[in-house]
Order: sequence, then C-alpha cells, then structure tokens
Amino acid sequence: MNKYSKIIEVRGHLIDSLVLTKIFDNVMDLDGKFEVMKISVGKLKTDESYAKLRIIGKNKSHLNEIMTALHREGATTKSQKNCKTKSASKNMVFPDNFYSTTNNHTSIYHKNKWINVENMMMDKCIVVKGNTARCVPIREVKKGDKIVVGEEGIKVSTPERPREGMNVFQFMGSGSSSERPTQHIAKKVAEDIKNTKKKGGKIVLVGGPAIVHTGAADAVAKMIKTGHINAVLAGNALAVHDVEYATLGTSLGMKVKDGTLAVRGHRNHIASMVIMVSTMLHSIATGNMLPANVKVIVIDINQPTVTKLMDRGTWQALGIVSDVGAFLPMVAEKIGAKK
Repeated sequence: MNKYSKIIEVRGHLIDSLVLTKIFDNVMDLDGKFEVMKISVGKLKTDESYAKLRIIGKNKSHLNEIMTALHREGATTKSQKNCKTKSASKNMVFPDNFYSTTNNHTSIYHKNKWINVENMMMDKCIVVKGNTARCVPIREVKKGDKIVVGEEGIKVSTPERPREGMNVFQFMGSGSSSERPTQHIAKKVAEDIKNTKKKGGKIVLVGGPAIVHTGAADAVAKMIKTGHINAVLAGNALAVHDVEYATLGTSLGMKVKDGTLAVRGHRNHIASMVIMVSTMLHSIATGNMLPANVKVIVIDINQPTVTKLMDRGTWQALGIVSDVGAFLPMVAEKIGAKK
C-alpha cells in the first residue's frame, strides 16, 4: 500500500448530484490518484449510493490538500477524529483557519458522536455549545464562542437533486420553439408553487426592476394578493420602478402598456432614483443564505446571470432563461391568480 494514502467513504445521492464526479475531478485536478475499492449504486431514485475509495498523494502535505477538498464533497475516513474548536478572541471575530460552511447539510463529530449542524448557510462558521452545533454569521459571534476550525470531524451531505422540470441547459438546447418550452416550464413552476403552499410552505420572490420594466408587475401583484407570494426581497430599484409605474404608468420613462416613450418621461425615473442594484447580486446573496434543500428557481433573460448563481454555490437552482415580462404572467395564469 502507498505510504501516503487514505481510505474514504461517501454516501448519498452520489450520481444525480454529481458528488462522485466532483470527487474524481478534485483528485485529478490536484494531481493525485484514486482507486475505487467498492461502489454500490441505488436502484431507485430515492435510494442512496455508497462508494469506498483509496486516495493517493505524493507526500503528506499533498495528501492533506486533497483530503481537505474531498471533505467538502462529503467524504469521510473510517478512523474518524473529533472536530477541533478554538475560542473566539473577540466579538465578531473568527479564529484563524475557521471552517467556512457550505449550504449543504452538515454534521460534526464531537465527543465521539455525530451532531447535525442547525441553520445551515454558506460562508459562515460553526459554533459548538454543549452537544449542539449551529451555523452562525460573523455578526453573531461572541467572545469565547467555541468555533470549529480545520476540516477534521466534518461531514457534508448533498441532498437529492430535483428532477422535475428543465434546467437551463436543457431549455437552451431544446429543438422546439421558445414559446412551447416556456409554457411548459411556467406550468411546472406554477405546480411547484401550489404544491409548496399546500404543504404549508412559504414562497419568496427575489426581484429586480425588470419585473416592472417588462410589464410583469401586475402578475406579481396578483400572486401577492392571492397569497402565492409571501415575501419580496429586492433593492430600492424595484421599489423606484414600481412607484413610477403605479403613479405615472411608466418605467424608465417608457409607457409600460404599449412600450412607447412618454414626453419627458426620463424625468419620471431620475427624480426618484437613488441607487440601482442588479438582480444577479441580490440572487447570489440570497442563495448564500439558503440551505441546499430549499428549492431555488432563477429567471433571467441573460444566461450568465442564471449560470453564475449556480457557479457561486447555489447548485440546486433550477435555471430558466426567459423574459420575465412574458414568463411571470404565464405563471400567474397557470396558478389561477385572479384579481
């Protein structure tokens, strides 16, 4: 057996969530080697899979580098060590080498047993109190808090990736006309919204000013009135456009109803404008605060906006490349939202 090697195990939805592929890629990207010792693939889509691999490095530090990357994908070793903690030296200060969280379900090995971490969010720390562990942002860190450091004793589990609907690449690669798949996706989104409401869930809309500018404001208003949208997260740009539309019937000086420019219409917007923040940044920020088991649907006319959200860590997002002005009214219609 190679001197610089470790055996890892990984369980979960390894195939559909690409966990196994990411592990292989990480090892090869870091110029390491792996041997598949055992693999068992679930027969049904709800079944979990299991894999046992030997990871081989060039030396101790090289192997540790690879193992750090694999721990992020949910790999664990058989001889599990307890996680390490270090006390915060001051309020709102992380210790060196603190473990930066992902949005996936996470457990820590503490006092020889696994403990689930509560309130998972991306890029936060883990605070251990007694036999509990919680994901905490920097503003909530108090002097003396026991914060997890390093990568040992941490297990990340990737939830099953949703299979319904289309992702952004399937949508873009469709040989059909743009109208037909968009109608289909709008129907699927409407079904998801209704099913979520039936289960007692909440719907949050993260919106930008394009909602108003493309004529979708009335559809959003209908869904809010009928209770199909419970909260709206946005910057002041959406509010500015909405006020302009509600009071003057324009958005950026353009008449929303027919797309023509209003006389001196640009003044309608400039008089109220303070600062404009893009929807893409709002979406990424919101995605960072959501655990991976929360369904995320991102709609934008620009493909980079959709893919960048996924690239920044919200891998569970279902991307739809479409004009929100056409798409949201279709969703409202499929839901049955009426005035």
